[in-house]
Amino acid sequence: MDTAYVIGNGESRLIYPINNIKGKGFIYGCNAIYRDHADLCDRIVAVNGPMYDELVEAKKQGKISSRTELIGIDDISKWDYVIDDEPMDIVPNKLKIYRSWTNIDKDTGKVKHKDFCDHRGSGCSAVLHAAERGFRHVVMIGFDILGARQWELSDNELSNIQNNVYKNSPNYDHRKSMKTYLKYEWLFHLTQIFRKFPNTDFYYINRKEYIESNNLLKKYFAHAPGNIKFGIYADLQRIVDGHLDDVVWKN
Repeated sequence: MDTAYVIGNGESRLIYPINNIKGKGFIYGCNAIYRDHADLCDRIVAVNGPMYDELVEAKKQGKISSRTELIGIDDISKWDYVIDDEPMDIVPNKLKIYRSWTNIDKDTGKVKHKDFCDHRGSGCSAVLHAAERGFRHVVMIGFDILGARQWELSDNELSNIQNNVYKNSPNYDHRKSMKTYLKYEWLFHLTQIFRKFPNTDFYYINRKEYIESNNLLKKYFAHAPGNIKFGIYADLQRIVDGHLDDVVWKN
């Protein structure tokens, strides 16, 4: 088996019958996916402590398949997303933000700084885990990165509406908007993974609105060594049907 499907929890994936991928490759899920798909995933990744504890308890209660392996923060690679000792201030492809994010709170004047190398997210950790395990093809599903309902906005507007299948449920933040820095963190993590594994083929599957409207997506991924392709959910079905070589990828 040389294909891993990594299922993110962006709301775009709800337009695709995700059970279609069962038996078509090795399946990674993230966090609360078991609530809807108890028998789908071969591995479920959760780097948040309370969420991982929920998974452990759910498996004890038979709510998760006994064959499913649970991956927590201690099972994730210790790699810090740095390649060849690159300096912290590296900003490729004329990007304004890459490895770190700094913001000044408008109300308090307090400076907030985040080094993304110190952070971990379940979705990107699942992609990294799959690449480290040697899968030749890694198909990423539902990594929306932007806010929800992007298709409702005009050109050049980016949604920041909270975007997660399980938002406003146990072990998820109750927020109306996404945290500003997250899209930069996710893009940095994914790009660095693509760079670290140049011989792995990665496929970013999403609605066309999330591919075409995200003006950061291709700027970041252009820093990768040409091993990332973009496709819509119809292309995912072609992969599932065994027609990977027939897919016409988006530029």
